[in-house]
Amino acid sequence: MFRRLSLIGIQNVKIQFNQCDIRGMAGHSKWANIKHIKAQKDGQRAALFTKISRQIRLAVQEGKSADPAVNSLLRSEIDHALKKNMPIGTIQNTIKKCQGNKAQLRKHRLDIRFKRNVYLICSIYTDNIAQVKMDSTAMIKKSGGVLVDVGHMFEDFGLIETRYDSSTAENLEEKATEDAIQFGAEEVEVVDAKSGLVNFICTPAHLTGLSKTLSQNGYSIENSEHMFTPNNLIQLAVDDQKAYDVFLQKLRDVPGMEDIYDNVE
Repeated sequence: MFRRLSLIGIQNVKIQFNQCDIRGMAGHSKWANIKHIKAQKDGQRAALFTKISRQIRLAVQEGKSADPAVNSLLRSEIDHALKKNMPIGTIQNTIKKCQGNKAQLRKHRLDIRFKRNVYLICSIYTDNIAQVKMDSTAMIKKSGGVLVDVGHMFEDFGLIETRYDSSTAENLEEKATEDAIQFGAEEVEVVDAKSGLVNFICTPAHLTGLSKTLSQNGYSIENSEHMFTPNNLIQLAVDDQKAYDVFLQKLRDVPGMEDIYDNVE
């Protein structure tokens, strides 16, 4: 589970590390919710290369360079694309298109209530959100949804999944805890010490900065994203679930749709 971090000195953390159990979130397990959401989302990513191409474009945009040698964000996205078996030619073509496209992708949020008790937060990257809303609003209403603020039904945070060469650290968990405190993470979890898998949680505002800092300090960024976990999960009846699955597929077809978070178990 994740270790919660406080504003105490690193020496005190070492003592707690040796003498105390690692504590989870008060009241509920944030990581349990994360695993639920990630399992759900991983099963939804049919258009994986489309998403990766969008992330490459964002990396070029945010790093202000199409050269991975000077743009660490782009370098991380290229590494991620290769791990997902995206052809190098496709990666190169994507970067080339980015150089000729001056329109700025921006992240937008679309909140939806479906039927009576299903709440969704959709993350969309587009350079024309007005057009996306105009094209999707009719479909949402026809399907039984309505655009309404549902932020109070979720908790949001930044999740950074990393890999560290554990052979260079005598105690990976202790090092990761110290780095998390020094770099400003809120929680840290060593998923697998042997393979060096370490996850960090931070506030959404610090997601990009923390990812860059971790990358500069020996961590390979496997994935970073602004996530939402529901405060409460619900179960749908069989017929309601079928109708909801149809609605979800329509949402996934919305141009620029990056992620969909809901409160359905």
